[in-house]
Amino acid sequence: MTKKPEPHPLETLGREYIEAMIASGLVDDIADCSDLVPRPYRYAEGEYICRHGDVAECLWVIVTGSVAVKEGDRTLFVRRRGEVVGEQNLLGNGYRRMYDLVASEMNVEVLVVDKASIEKHPERDLIYRNIARIISLKLKNASIKVASLSRQLQDDTRILHAYTNQYALSRRMQAGGGRLTDYKVDRAIIWFSDVVGFSEHTLSMSPERTADIVQRFFNAQSVPIAAHGGYIDKFIGDGLMAFWVLQDGASTAKACLESLRAAENAVKAVSEIRIGNARLHLRIGLHLGLALSGDFGSATRHQFTLIGKDVNKAARLEEVHKEDIVDGDPAPGDIRISTEFRAELSDTVQQRYTRRSIARAKNIGEIELYS
Repeated sequence: MTKKPEPHPLETLGREYIEAMIASGLVDDIADCSDLVPRPYRYAEGEYICRHGDVAECLWVIVTGSVAVKEGDRTLFVRRRGEVVGEQNLLGNGYRRMYDLVASEMNVEVLVVDKASIEKHPERDLIYRNIARIISLKLKNASIKVASLSRQLQDDTRILHAYTNQYALSRRMQAGGGRLTDYKVDRAIIWFSDVVGFSEHTLSMSPERTADIVQRFFNAQSVPIAAHGGYIDKFIGDGLMAFWVLQDGASTAKACLESLRAAENAVKAVSEIRIGNARLHLRIGLHLGLALSGDFGSATRHQFTLIGKDVNKAARLEEVHKEDIVDGDPAPGDIRISTEFRAELSDTVQQRYTRRSIARAKNIGEIELYS
């Protein structure tokens, strides 16, 4: 910091100082400003003009550069040339600084106006009126900024919900902004689905028509999944992965029944979508097992998902084709459930899923399924 010059009457200062004082609004309607004797100070970037808790004995008018208003490591506002800083804490006896003021450019110059000089000034009432106006304008601008940030937050929240599920968001919030979501192993119901044969239509239809059909058949699945307590993990081409995490104390039987109802509703809803006279055909695999959940990916990009052998098994259930069957019913139905999943259903519901098949599954071996 440079040497601190002696106080000067305002009229003896240079033109840029006078312009800064006038631009600040501090001396509006004041006939004689000489008694304020503002003092010029220079600061280098990162130097503190004042710190939180300091006694408020003056205010500053910025002549060059900018000043950051900081709360700890957070910058709340940046004030620039012709603006007043530090004025709010002058409106009471013995008030202390609420925030740090830090020079935020390489060369920052301010004019210091002492509270004692204001108190002695014959037009101090006008000066305090001007300070009140300055504070009022800042509050107005802050209110506008808060409203804008609130709208942005609402938009960001909508975007987040569009790209991830509530369970993942909850886990992300628990982890905090500085860390990846922690990893957990839970019992979960895993859903994989695919619209059979849809890829054959994509090149024959316009992109807009294709996008509309895709939107419709994903809506037809997403709505019942959400209605029955599930979460969408991801969309994979024209396929979908979803899950139900069995929290402590949750009823496994109830969760299995809810996911099965979602599957039945989804199959029905997708079958009502036609391309020409051809109905779309949805195939779903449901399995109950253990899954590892958390943020997975690279150093620069990751996403919340579930992984593990039971996740793979659910995917293989959905993928079973006639040629994969080695025993039992040679033509599995639209909804394929694992033995573990079926065991949690009531006898009445189990009687609806009695078509037993044994199929070869890639990287797993033989799997038993019911449909």
